[in-house]
Formats: sequence, structure tokens, C-alpha cells
Amino acid sequence: MVEAPDYGHETTSEALGYYIWLEALYGKFTGDWTKFTTAWSTTEKAIIPTSEMQPGLSKYTPSKVATYAGEWEEPSMYPSPLDSSVPVGSDPIHKELYSTYGTYDIYGMHWLLDVDNWYGF
Repeated sequence: MVEAPDYGHETTSEALGYYIWLEALYGKFTGDWTKFTTAWSTTEKAIIPTSEMQPGLSKYTPSKVATYAGEWEEPSMYPSPLDSSVPVGSDPIHKELYSTYGTYDIYGMHWLLDVDNWYGF
């Protein structure tokens, strides 16, 4: 598998998704799911943020999920000013997720990865 948009220093979540898919096919055809388990563990370790990486989520307020920022025709109009007077709604599944998982953490992949810390992030 070759997935290196920056000559090997960066990769994307798609690369790991593809890795999991390949190992899932291998498991389906051979009955050996150990490679799939390894691929899943590698993904969780590499690109799923830990609790320590998400310290601000404990301050999350489901009734104030965002602040509106307008979209503009011209790049020169950015950054867009934030407008807290615009209603943005609330998070309808917050209580269910918290009661199910007992954490505010987001179990979601980073999209872009600095695989060898070349850029320092």
C-alpha cells in the first residue's frame, strides 16, 4: 500500500481505513481475523485522540454547540467574524452518548497525520 501525500511525512485517515478494509477481506477469505484486529488496534493507537488530547470536551455545553460564522464570496472577507446572536440549535444526542459511554471524548479519527513528527504535530 502506498499512501504518502507528503513524501512519507504525512498520511490520511483514508490510508488506515484502506488498511482495515484489506485486512477485513483477508479475514473474510481465510478465517484468520488476527490481521484485522492488528489493523484496528494500529488505527486506534495512531489516530484516535486519547482523553488527554481532548481536555476541553469536559467543558462542552450541549445547549451551546457552536458559534455562527458566515460564509463569503471572496477570500479577502475572511476570517469571518463570529456572531453569537445567531441561533445554532442544540446537541440532541449528547445525553444518550454520555450515558452510554460515560465520557465526553469523541471517538473519531484525525484526518491528517504527521507520521514521523516531521512537522511537530
